Amino acid sequence: MRRKTKQVACLSVQWHWSDVTTTDAVVKPSGPSGSNGLGARVREARRERGMSQAQLAGEELTKGFISQVESGLVRPSVRSLQILAARLGKSLDYFLGDEPLAASKRLVFHRLAAEAASERRDWPVVRDEVTAALTSKPEKRERATLLRFLAQAEMNTGNREVAFDRIGEALSLVDAATDAGEVAHLLHLRGVAYGQIGQYVAAAEALESARDAMERHEVSDPRLRARILVALGTAYRRLNRTAKAMQTYGSALDLASGIDELRLAAQGYMGVAVSLYDAGELDGAIGNYRRALDLFTRVEDTTFQLQVLHSLSTIHFEMGKTDEARELAERGSAAARMAHDEGMVAVAQLVLARIALVNGDAEQALNIARQAEKILTDQPVQRADALRVIGAAQDALKSFTASDRAYRKAVELLVEVGDHPNLSTFAAEYAMKLRARGETDQAFRYLELARTPATNRS
Repeated sequence: MRRKTKQVACLSVQWHWSDVTTTDAVVKPSGPSGSNGLGARVREARRERGMSQAQLAGEELTKGFISQVESGLVRPSVRSLQILAARLGKSLDYFLGDEPLAASKRLVFHRLAAEAASERRDWPVVRDEVTAALTSKPEKRERATLLRFLAQAEMNTGNREVAFDRIGEALSLVDAATDAGEVAHLLHLRGVAYGQIGQYVAAAEALESARDAMERHEVSDPRLRARILVALGTAYRRLNRTAKAMQTYGSALDLASGIDELRLAAQGYMGVAVSLYDAGELDGAIGNYRRALDLFTRVEDTTFQLQVLHSLSTIHFEMGKTDEARELAERGSAAARMAHDEGMVAVAQLVLARIALVNGDAEQALNIARQAEKILTDQPVQRADALRVIGAAQDALKSFTASDRAYRKAVELLVEVGDHPNLSTFAAEYAMKLRARGETDQAFRYLELARTPATNRS
């Protein structure tokens, strides 16, 4: 027994980067090559950044694991290596040195890196990692996934036409019968892209197809399903299908809560809130918005926090609570400035402009709204809101021609994107202005526009 133990202890297990797997493995290193080379690089990079082993480990790994990697006792999986590379700010090639890595493993590394970058919305890194992965000539399904990450990057940097091309190419590579999950991911992305450009009918169709693909092929991915339902609820809401929007948002909220997905749950609360707002149930809307704000704050999602603050300030204004509305708008404006989000600064300022108008300061309201409109040129719904304030301010100043021009442009923008809830509000407000001037025929026309469902409009 003693002799056997001695023989095992003398064995030297050599390995190369071509052996890297998807799970961490224990090895007995033979010397300065292979795992020890990796360990030395990890240790050197960690010390360069002034990190302890515990800091490098974070929540996903352990201090003991880092120690074993640096000592050459463990070879990390591709996913573990990707985590280390991201935290140390190093490329895969830095860790590999001259060691060969099988193309399939290199592909996995870059795909995981692209996925992680997309989760943290680091679009330049997504592009770099996808480009690197595509050099490994992936199979069709893998290529489709990479193209999806690339499409996300294009969408979030304003290149929507390119994004649609990427999505179309990716869908041509996969079949729902064998890759229903990937098809659902891509259709969800297509639906979101259509929603971004205001094509809500097309958005709803794509999202319904994504939902149906998951149901038909029994895809078990509650997180994806919840994301699809949140987006679908938004499309239904824009199409004035309020009851269906409420039901869909509710399903998304239940699903997200069941899997402890805080961000998706917050989006579900936000969706329920906006549906209640459309139905005129303002107190219920405020309650759900506050739940959403609490969750978005917990997950540190600044973008959605700003949107919720704007919605809350708007509702309080419409309830006549101008002091609360001003406090929320100023809070949102300050947070948007800290986040360097000029668009949301302008959106928050519009609430302050409406408050100024109510307080009789039409000139101040006009100046604020004009500045906001210049910033919001590429956001049709928000630009329409700025034009609405301009129209109301010009009407108060008796500049009726300028008022008409602003209101009509606002209505035109909302018709183009099919935003019926806002269109109804804006058209009804303009109709009241026209009737007060004695222009009853024009007033009736805009009242009819406010009442006509989007699906019946040519």
